[in-house]
Amino acid sequence: MDFEVLNVDDDKMVLFIHEKMMIHSGFSSSPKSFEDAHETITYISEHITEEKKFVIFLDVNMPDLDGWGFMEELEKKGLDKYCYIFVMTSSIDPSDKEKAVTYAAAIGFVEKPLSVEKLNDLKTKEELRPLFN
Repeated sequence: MDFEVLNVDDDKMVLFIHEKMMIHSGFSSSPKSFEDAHETITYISEHITEEKKFVIFLDVNMPDLDGWGFMEELEKKGLDKYCYIFVMTSSIDPSDKEKAVTYAAAIGFVEKPLSVEKLNDLKTKEELRPLFN
């Protein structure tokens, strides 16, 4: 199955670090990064196919359209079925974890920053195994 890795965060430094970690760990050879959630939705809309999935690392706290609004928009547009989303945050608030599981596309909650170890663990998640085998 074909897949693309997308990073969505309003912090350029976080995007840079996450891209480097993904490449170094072999999680993705060419992750794409977006500072704007609206642009990410447009990109997904323009690049979906029945055979492609998007693995998305999504920051919760962003201006304009935050992570929760992003997932709601994906659901409204019927794009969530093409996505596996890891909700990213720098503070693990239990209420955020509870809220994340209410979205069908959200398959995990990851504390920033990403590391090679975290990415290697994510490859073994049941939903992602077919993408890495």
